[in-house]
Amino acid sequence: MSSTSRTPRVSICVPNLNTRPFLPERFETIFAQTFQDWELLAYDSYSDDGAWEYLSDLARREPRMRVWQGPRQGTPGSWNPCIAAARGEFVYVATSDDTMAPDCLEKMVAALDAHPECSLAHCPLRVIDEHGKDIPRLQEAWSEWSYFPRSSGQLRDRPHVRLAPFDGLLHLGGETVYRSITQLLIRRSLFESIGMFESTWGSVGDFDWEMRAGLVANTVHVPHTWGGWRIHESQATASASFGSEEHGQKIDSMIDHAVATCRSKLEPPVARHLSSWVARAKDLRKFNRELVRHSDDTIARRRFIVAQLVTGSAAARAHVLCKLSGRVPEEFHERLRNWLEDAGVGALLVPSSPLVAEDEVARRSGDVVWRERSS
Repeated sequence: MSSTSRTPRVSICVPNLNTRPFLPERFETIFAQTFQDWELLAYDSYSDDGAWEYLSDLARREPRMRVWQGPRQGTPGSWNPCIAAARGEFVYVATSDDTMAPDCLEKMVAALDAHPECSLAHCPLRVIDEHGKDIPRLQEAWSEWSYFPRSSGQLRDRPHVRLAPFDGLLHLGGETVYRSITQLLIRRSLFESIGMFESTWGSVGDFDWEMRAGLVANTVHVPHTWGGWRIHESQATASASFGSEEHGQKIDSMIDHAVATCRSKLEPPVARHLSSWVARAKDLRKFNRELVRHSDDTIARRRFIVAQLVTGSAAARAHVLCKLSGRVPEEFHERLRNWLEDAGVGALLVPSSPLVAEDEVARRSGDVVWRERSS
């Protein structure tokens, strides 16, 4: 590809390592996009399953495609070489074993064009198996139980803008808000602001970058398309020990890194209270992990709760008060809303045109819209 050729609007980045069985479907979903103003960058980490030969042959037939090989950097570190070579205004990381809807790029580009104040466009997730068939159980887990829809209220299936640092702060709960990188279209300038992906924490390291992004960048949600996430035995996250003590320590470390990296970019009201929120959220994450660990031993569970009460754990105190009053414990996004309101900070989820006016939405019970308090 000539460096003097016209700059494409989107750089589609395909990091690859030994995913030869899934490459035909992956590239079919790229070539079938209704939006065609793109360049295609494929970085192969010395595959030995025939993937490199497949990519090389494809590049000989597609003038917008460039392929090269380099050292294995793991996931998500292997995404960085493609991103560093990108020339487009927007970057889409098309992980090589996944898929996307034919109108995915078209709709997300249009959303970012309509919202220049946003650096991220986000779409729903479609979860599929190794044969490309939907996995209803995991699809429901995303659409009903992950942080993004739970925090969105009645805006879940409607276009809306999520103002920073709301999505970043949601990560303090210990779960990622953007479940798969295939759900995001990213302004390339955001990488210049917050840096690239880190390999320090292995395959779960995208949590760190996505928290950094959510702390400083506004996101526009695009509900009527999808990015795909394929579940199979050989994928990078298959060996991740979700819910373990090791995973919990990685989450703690990534949160500390994201906060340290972005603190200077936050508005003063948020920066003033951030240390307190980080400490309270860490206490809550630890408490919840231990509750799960003792879920089959009632006596050990009670001993743990008492011990936490003695140490002054706010999470333990809230848990006991809920039990005594018969109330359902607050979800993390509800706690976060209360923290923000107590600090006089309003984190806004703003309906996007052509929806009803924001003030009407704010009056509806169940809609999640927060406003700045007057001083």
